[in-house]
Amino acid sequence: MKHNQNDWSVSLRKKYPIVSTEEWKLLDQMTILKKINKGENFLSYGRIARYAAFVISGKFAFSIFDDEGNEKIIRFAFADDFLANCESYYQKKGSAITITALEDSVIRRINIKTLSPLYDLHMSLSRVNLQIFQEIAEKDLEHQYILSLKSPVKRYKFLLKHRPAIIRKISITSIAKYLYVSREALSRARVSLVKKQLFCD
Repeated sequence: MKHNQNDWSVSLRKKYPIVSTEEWKLLDQMTILKKINKGENFLSYGRIARYAAFVISGKFAFSIFDDEGNEKIIRFAFADDFLANCESYYQKKGSAITITALEDSVIRRINIKTLSPLYDLHMSLSRVNLQIFQEIAEKDLEHQYILSLKSPVKRYKFLLKHRPAIIRKISITSIAKYLYVSREALSRARVSLVKKQLFCD
């Protein structure tokens, strides 16, 4: 899919209608279009975050690593989502998360240092910033709820019912990392749900 200076914000304008045309033009001037290859990090563990980005196309995983070096995914990002680790930027400390492209992706990247002053000058951008933080908080709370469910079957069933996009777009390996279960346990859970569906039918 072709992306250019004129079309990158089309769907974002619908998501954030309070941002004016002039403000989108300003963001257009302050951002750059960048391709991220599958497996490439937008932000690496231990690096201080300096950039944020809108996802134009593709998908990303926000990952942490446990004491044994096992990757666990805490969040996914799809088109029109926002990539950032503002905690790392503002505290000037290495990022505790890694943000990785799960497929060849396109983003609109901006230096956080140039973005922050805009919030005092443009109230609509400040409100969008707040909305983004609320969306992230809601996703994190939902993820904690999913992890509170006691079995892989219940966790996967929650995704089937409430987040089918994750089921459609994300590999079983990455879903297992998101649900904090082994790939084998997730495969068994999927088989179990299929069998229950067959008996119900």
